[in-house]
Amino acid sequence: MGSTSDVAHCEKIRKACGSYGIPCHLRVTSAHKGPDETLRIKAEYEGDGVPTIFVAVAGRSNGLGPVMSGNTAYPVINCPPITPDWGAQDIWSSLRMPSGLGCTTVLSPEAAAQFAAQIFGLNDHMVWAKLRASMLNTWISLKQADKKLQECSL
Repeated sequence: MGSTSDVAHCEKIRKACGSYGIPCHLRVTSAHKGPDETLRIKAEYEGDGVPTIFVAVAGRSNGLGPVMSGNTAYPVINCPPITPDWGAQDIWSSLRMPSGLGCTTVLSPEAAAQFAAQIFGLNDHMVWAKLRASMLNTWISLKQADKKLQECSL
């Protein structure tokens, strides 16, 4: 995360990752104010053989996601916290990337965790199974809601 003001947003991501059995480590670094430290932290996670996805949580001018994306081959997901004051304008720094950067942007913390789970699920059968179970539960809920609505309409 870009600052400690992003902790609540990151806790939502961590909780959602936990539901898929994905460990989530929270770190604080600013790509604008401390780019060397940002790259040092990134390097801690590279080359250790542990599958890794970086979720960059930074409001205002999001340099964190693009800097990470430009300096790693690991997937980077931007998940900026949207604030009522400048959120609509700030989002553009997460959506509009310079050429050569492959990070994506997901606004919902839960959806960012789900997207990470979908990536991990390509090679981790337990994560894949939890995703499929979640999808099945959603399908069942929809069928039950439809059945209930149809019964009320008769």
